[in-house]
Amino acid sequence: MTDKIRVLIVDDLPETRENVRKLLQFELDVEVVGQAGNGSQAIEAARQHKPDIILMDINMPGVDGISASETVLKIVPTAQIIIMSVQSEADYIRRAMLAGARDFLMKPFSGDELTTAIRRVYENRPQIVPAAAEGSQNNQSGDSGDNRNSDVFGKIVSFYSPKGGAGCTTLAINFAIGLALKGHKVVLVDSSFQFGDTAVMLSQRPATTIVDLVDRASDLDEEMIKSVLTRHDSGLEVLQAPPRPEMAEMITLDYFEQILKNLSEMFDFVVVDTSSALSDPCIMALEMSHRIVLVAQQNLATLANIRRFFELMRQIGFDFQKILLIVNKANDRYGISIQDIGDAMKRPVLSTVVLDEFGVTQAADQGVPIILSGKRGSKVVQSLHKLTDELERVLLKKETADGADAEAAAEKKGFFGRMFG
Repeated sequence: MTDKIRVLIVDDLPETRENVRKLLQFELDVEVVGQAGNGSQAIEAARQHKPDIILMDINMPGVDGISASETVLKIVPTAQIIIMSVQSEADYIRRAMLAGARDFLMKPFSGDELTTAIRRVYENRPQIVPAAAEGSQNNQSGDSGDNRNSDVFGKIVSFYSPKGGAGCTTLAINFAIGLALKGHKVVLVDSSFQFGDTAVMLSQRPATTIVDLVDRASDLDEEMIKSVLTRHDSGLEVLQAPPRPEMAEMITLDYFEQILKNLSEMFDFVVVDTSSALSDPCIMALEMSHRIVLVAQQNLATLANIRRFFELMRQIGFDFQKILLIVNKANDRYGISIQDIGDAMKRPVLSTVVLDEFGVTQAADQGVPIILSGKRGSKVVQSLHKLTDELERVLLKKETADGADAEAAAEKKGFFGRMFG
């Protein structure tokens, strides 16, 4: 018989702790190794017992479940935390995931819900699996990757904006899902390694992330990478960012480069959501991309930052043919028109996504990408489908020179052309 799953129960109500213990007492593969009534006790109990699973109440006096989880994971990084709460709002789930929780149980829960969550999190905990054994087991699914469309082999597409809040993550997610709905094999990579948002926006609770491959960076293979991907209901696969900001340091440039290469051999499209900071991993993703979707908005601050981005890219000898300019949150009432942006940047605007701040924010909070909201008649959903069609058309071309032709042919017009040209 395998070792038992060691569980620590943390809740400020003694009757709740006892009820949870009773739900687990007849499970032969589960052992309750301790209980704690507040966050401070939880930290000490975790240090003492080093449990596999911690059932952590989110609302407790003093040190709450979120703060306790963050501290515990520094002391016992192998522990897997399942948050318990009577609150199911998106903000609670977001906070729990950012603290490193692997799952979220809504009170009251049944014994089956509890044991299923414990076993699922335990079985999917980060671990090193021998490559030979892993390969012999995972090829039985039939999804070997041989059914890929050879015409779109391994296209890497990065979404980037030098100005935070431009909506890169929203566009990357909806574009990736749009491609998946068209029948392509697509993987979304959250390369904002410190504060990635894709898990929350997709309402996912990943048990594994990109850091779970770090120790095997020298011998990565397809089955190993598949084991850490999180599948979305749309068919999209997601490689999630690390669960905690300090883990970003574990991801070296060589490691990230190798992962992108492997993914490009496994999928039709690799969609990379980048951070606005031009960190080394961000530049690496941009350099490896077949196309870069540069996200602009109709304001001077964004355009100024985009100009600085172009200046920096020119200094390092970057290939401008790869850049596709789109405008997000487009609105005719803004003083800067779409034509002004194209003139200022000396390249055409490939596509626009209309402004719908409430609809997009509501979709993000609910964890349902707006392209799947069923509101096909809404302007923002229509513009997202159009964006997907336009980018797919460009990516399917064997060779294009849109960026170079546009830069050579564009004329500097009016105030914005003189200001940014």
